[in-house]
Amino acid sequence: MEIRKICAWCKKDLGSIPTVGYQPQNAISHGICPDCLRNFFDFGSQSMEEFLERFEHPVFLVDSNGRTIYANKKSLSLLDKSLQEVTGQLSGDVFECIHAIEGCGQTVHCKSCTIRNTVNKTFKTGESCLNVPAYPDLHHITKENKVRYLISTKKQGNAVILSINDISEEKK
Repeated sequence: MEIRKICAWCKKDLGSIPTVGYQPQNAISHGICPDCLRNFFDFGSQSMEEFLERFEHPVFLVDSNGRTIYANKKSLSLLDKSLQEVTGQLSGDVFECIHAIEGCGQTVHCKSCTIRNTVNKTFKTGESCLNVPAYPDLHHITKENKVRYLISTKKQGNAVILSINDISEEKK
């Protein structure tokens, strides 16, 4: 059996990978095609801000303490906030998580926060994460609907790039 490999950014088919001795649950794996590698990870003489603006989806640059260093225009539009409002803020405060009312990271719910845990994992291990489902508690905004983000992280120097690749609302 083989696993089909696709680009995590543009979804281009990257061929197949043979499996050895196991049957995968999901016959799709992700990688990055040469075009996206050049387009998204070759900064050249660009600043980090210019680089992050090239993404077509919301992207945040987060420091080792979980505070937002930068958010691209797509992120600011999603949140209906200015860069000044998100810079220096923790993710729960940026996304207006209902549990952040006591301060992001200050409640029992924060221990299972997918966004926090995924960013922290990438900081600690350097391992990128792709399309991780995250369900921020935004019921005070969305009422009965549940919001699902697909997030990805990549370590870049002393920061992590947090991308929101997909957003959907699920009816309860």
